Amino acid sequence: MPEGQRFRPFRTEFGRYAAGDGSLRTALGHYARTATGGAAYGPRRFGPAYTAGGGLFGLLGDLRAGGDGSAFAGIDLSGLAGRTLGYAIQEIARALAPANGDADKVAVAIREAVAEVLPDVEIFDPATLTPDDIIAILIEFLARILFQQVTDDAGSAWNRAPDDERSAMAEGELFDLIKVAVDKHVGARLADGMGQLSRQQVERLQRAAMEDVWREWEAYE
Repeated sequence: MPEGQRFRPFRTEFGRYAAGDGSLRTALGHYARTATGGAAYGPRRFGPAYTAGGGLFGLLGDLRAGGDGSAFAGIDLSGLAGRTLGYAIQEIARALAPANGDADKVAVAIREAVAEVLPDVEIFDPATLTPDDIIAILIEFLARILFQQVTDDAGSAWNRAPDDERSAMAEGELFDLIKVAVDKHVGARLADGMGQLSRQQVERLQRAAMEDVWREWEAYE
């Protein structure tokens, strides 16, 4: 089925939601079932994000333990300790962003995720990171990746919002719903803590969690 036809029910319902008349859950039900082809297909679109997320999780854990991060970033990032958080985030995002069209999305999601989880940190000191901090950063990263994709796929449906205030409200509601779903399904897989997860295990964990998000959304009517 041509993409325009596949996305039409989602964009129509999302436009109604943006205008203040429709249901966000109904829109996401269309998104999961029809627009993206269900849990067997939709989550495949995020391969570069899973790779970056696995790298981010492993890198922060390695730096926390006193490593240099090179096994995950390809370069020695131990020198980021003691630099401003803003600079450290920028360099981490630059190192982990894929060399393809997803680079900007991944870099933005990494920067926003770290800043959101560590809002009061001025100087980057990986030794002070807790396992919960690193898990929270991974969840925030994946939620922001998914939010960016759904927002992009909604396209001109956003134009149905009557004003900037309604548009901002709709964005906030969409992100909150996505964050709850990602937190639920990623968190369940990390309930026992970080352990000794490999990068590949974290990549698979993210993919499985995203498939669970899709299955949850497919049930929305």
